[in-house]
Amino acid sequence: MRRPKLARDTMWLASSDGLAIIIGLIGQIILAKALLQTDYGLLVIILDAFATMYILIDAGLPTILARDVPRSPGASRQAVRRILKLQAMIAIPFVLISAIASSLIWDDVPPALLMACGIVALGHIMSYPHRSMMRALGEARIESMVKLLERVITTSLYWIFLVNGSDSPTIYAFGFSIGVFISLIATLWLGERLARDDGGDLPEEWKSNKTLFIAALPFAVTLGILPYVTKLEKFLLAGLASYEDVSLYHVAQLAWIAGLMLPQAMRAALLPYLGEAREKPEKFAKRMLLAHHWTLVLLPIGLVAGHLIVSFSIPQFFDSEYSEAVAVFDILLAGWAMTLLAIPWYVALQSGHNPWRFTSLIGLVVLAAGISGWYLIPENGVMGAAWASVIGCSVMLSFSKLLCGDDEKMTDGLALFCVACCYLLSIGSPLALIGLLTLIPAWKSTEFLLSQNQISEEE
Repeated sequence: MRRPKLARDTMWLASSDGLAIIIGLIGQIILAKALLQTDYGLLVIILDAFATMYILIDAGLPTILARDVPRSPGASRQAVRRILKLQAMIAIPFVLISAIASSLIWDDVPPALLMACGIVALGHIMSYPHRSMMRALGEARIESMVKLLERVITTSLYWIFLVNGSDSPTIYAFGFSIGVFISLIATLWLGERLARDDGGDLPEEWKSNKTLFIAALPFAVTLGILPYVTKLEKFLLAGLASYEDVSLYHVAQLAWIAGLMLPQAMRAALLPYLGEAREKPEKFAKRMLLAHHWTLVLLPIGLVAGHLIVSFSIPQFFDSEYSEAVAVFDILLAGWAMTLLAIPWYVALQSGHNPWRFTSLIGLVVLAAGISGWYLIPENGVMGAAWASVIGCSVMLSFSKLLCGDDEKMTDGLALFCVACCYLLSIGSPLALIGLLTLIPAWKSTEFLLSQNQISEEE
C-alpha cells in the first residue's frame, strides 16, 4: 500500500501544478486579449466572490479526512462518502442564498454569467473530499492528473472561443464551468476506484456527525477566512479603486500564484505526512525539520526564477496596459518567500492537537492585510495592494512560529532580507543581486538532506 511521502507527493503535486499553471496562464492571456479590461476585472471579481462564499460548504471536513485517513486507510471509502453527503446537504442553502445575493449585487450582469461562475465554485468544492482522500492514500499522482485535466479542457475551450471571435465573459465562464464539471466527474470516478473498505477504525471525532463537525469547526472557520488571504486585495481595489486596477493586480497575482505552486504542493503533501505522525512527537518534529530544510533549498530557486520568468513573460504576452504588473509582482515575490518559509509551522498548527491556533493565525493574516490595504490602496493603488499582501504574509510567518512556540530567529532574518531584495528588484536596482546570498542556507540545507538520506524520502 502506498503511504504519504513528503518529497514524492510534493513532486507530483508541484509538477502537475506547474503544468496546470502554465496552461492556466495561457488561458488568462487569452482572456486578457479577448475581453475588455473592465470585463476581465468583472469576471475575476465574480469568480472570486463565488469561491469565497462556497468555500464555507467545505466545512473543514476534507482537511479532517486528509489528516486522519493515513492512520486508517481501510476506512477511506466510508469516510469520503460520509463527507461528500454532508457537504451536499450544506450546499443546498448556499446555492439558494448565493443565487439571490449575486443577482442583487450585480443586477446589471447577465444571469447566465452568474450561474456559470457559481458552477465553477461549486464544482471545485465538491471535488475536495475525493482529492483529499487520494492524497491521504499516497495517491497524489492521481489527484495531480485530474487537476491538470480541468486546465487542459478549460484553456482549450478558451482558445476555441477566441479563434471564433467571442468577446463575451459569459461564454468564457461557461467554458470554465465545463472544464470543472468534467474534472469533477473524473475525480469522483477515480476516487471511488481507489477508496478502500477493508477495515480500520477512524478516530473518536468520527463517531457521530456532531463530533465530526465539532472537530472540523476550526478548519471550517479558517476556510471561511482563508480565501481573503489572496482575494481581499482585489475586493478592496474593486471598492476603493477600479476594475482596471483589479485586472492589473490580477495579472501580477497570477504570476505570484504560479510561484505558490511549490508552497501549496508542499503544504498539501505535508498535512497527511505530519498527520500520520500526529501521536508521535519525536517523529513529528523530525518531519517538520525536514520540511524546513526543503523550504530553504527552494527559496533562492523561486526568487531568481520568479523574477526572470515574469520580467520576460508579462511584457511578452500581455498588452502594454499590464506592464506595471512586473513591479507589482516583484513586491508580491517577498510575500511568496515568507509563505514558503512559513510552511512547517503553518502545517504543524493545521495538523496539531489545537487547530484553533491555526484559525487564529489565518484571522490575524487577513486582519493585517485588510487594515494595511484599507490605508495603502487609496494612496498607492495597485502597489499598495501588493504591500498589503506582503504584510499579511509576514504575519503568517511570524505568528505561525509564535503559536508553535518556536523562537528560532534565522528564518525571520532571512524573510526581512527577502523583502529588501524584492523591493530592490521592483525599482530595478542592481543591488538586488544580494538575493543570491540565499544560496548559502540553501547549500547547507542540501547537505543536511543528503546526510539524512531524505532526497528519496526514505525513513
